Amino acid sequence: MATGSDTTFLGEPRLSFAAANPKLALTGAATVLLLISLLVHQFLVFKAAKAAAEQAKAFPHVLQFPPSRRHALAGLPKFEKSMSAPELQVVSPQTLKARALSTTKNARPDFDTDNLYTPTGFSTQDLRKLGRFPDYAVLSGVRHPVPTRPEWDISKAIFRPFRPFRWGYHQHMALMKFEPDWWVELEQNYHKTMAARFELLRSHPDLIFFQNPAAELATRELMEMVLQFTCKRYPQHFWLSDDDTVLHNNLLNTTTDLSTTPALRALFDNIPEDYCLMLRNEDDGFYYLRAAMACSSVGWNIAQHRNKVLRDIHTHVPDYAEKMAMSMDRYFSKMPADQPVFRCSWSIEDYEVMFTTPELDENWTRSKFAAHPDKLTVEHLRLRCDSQTLRRLPLSASVVFNFKAVFTKFEDLRTEPYIPALLWKVLEGGKENLITYKCDDHVRRVAMDALAKWAAEQVEQGIVPKDWEVTTLDESPFYPKWEETWLKKQGFSVPRAG
Repeated sequence: MATGSDTTFLGEPRLSFAAANPKLALTGAATVLLLISLLVHQFLVFKAAKAAAEQAKAFPHVLQFPPSRRHALAGLPKFEKSMSAPELQVVSPQTLKARALSTTKNARPDFDTDNLYTPTGFSTQDLRKLGRFPDYAVLSGVRHPVPTRPEWDISKAIFRPFRPFRWGYHQHMALMKFEPDWWVELEQNYHKTMAARFELLRSHPDLIFFQNPAAELATRELMEMVLQFTCKRYPQHFWLSDDDTVLHNNLLNTTTDLSTTPALRALFDNIPEDYCLMLRNEDDGFYYLRAAMACSSVGWNIAQHRNKVLRDIHTHVPDYAEKMAMSMDRYFSKMPADQPVFRCSWSIEDYEVMFTTPELDENWTRSKFAAHPDKLTVEHLRLRCDSQTLRRLPLSASVVFNFKAVFTKFEDLRTEPYIPALLWKVLEGGKENLITYKCDDHVRRVAMDALAKWAAEQVEQGIVPKDWEVTTLDESPFYPKWEETWLKKQGFSVPRAG
């Protein structure tokens, strides 16, 4: 008789549970496998969620796209009868990412493949159908400029007197309302400025000009928008041929074949302003410098920033990383095409120079009087204001930074109401790293001595109340009654939108 645990109490062989209940055994095994698979699945889901969370933290804007302007196509003659409402619907962020018209490859975008999209939702079919010089006021949502009057004379025109001083002074974006009539501002030094820019391009092309092939759409769009603006604002000096292929410029007595001239070069040959184009990277959602022409730089050059991401371009700007980088990345990701902005930066220099960079001189200094600061006088000083605009191009979604340097004799500030006291306060009480970024110490001392004297004069003359508490002016970035003085100097008025 069998004995032990393998027998029943009757001495019969003991059957295992699995042998006695084969179906239940199978079910139990399946349950174990199911539990294992569920655990593996949960692990993979957790791992994917963790990876997604890490990616979202590293690339918080990868699925953040600017507002689409594609609905504006219905307002254009080529599209108004051919597109139904469903065709104009906003494209989902997931599709925009999966079917992105690439800006990360150093190659021309693939315009020939259908159903690729720009970050603002325009398809490659849309881009091909638009053709040359569509109505950018309709596409962007920003009106065309008011033309200058026939009596407008560029030989008398001067820049508006920018005085963007603020108190209390700290680092922030300082954005102001964009005025559609002033995107491109031409003035009496047009020929002199253009000649200097042409010389820079001849002598230092790699330091002032570049274009990544991926920026082809953005540069063409920018060129068309700027020239469309210029021909409408200054029709006595610029106009396009009937087929929009030739630009006529009677200030330089030139024509530019827009069908053969690279877009950015066509701009350079006619417009005395600087442009930097930031394009969205479809892999991380950040914006990178992909094309630029920049002649108005002191202490840096655009070649240093070629293909860099936005925050890496501003490493030299005081407090940028700590106070502005995250908000600027967020702003770029959401900025609408119909809400361009204006800002104005300033510095005090001891000579008037358009372009200077350490790459051209191993002993480079910002100041012309660095070796002999005791010889510097207020007559040498110049207030430099950089008039800047920031706007989203509606088709490519590129963010364009446009700027021009405006120099003013420092002594001109003497008679401008409130400006001497305000600027003295900024130089005296502003955060030290911000002020040294604005001017060298010896320049600061000379400027403050003159400003203190002029501020006292304005109090004595009754221009400024004795008890005025220094603050940012309501007229910023200008000053009280600036326009009257400005118009008087030119001898004519400038039209404004009704």
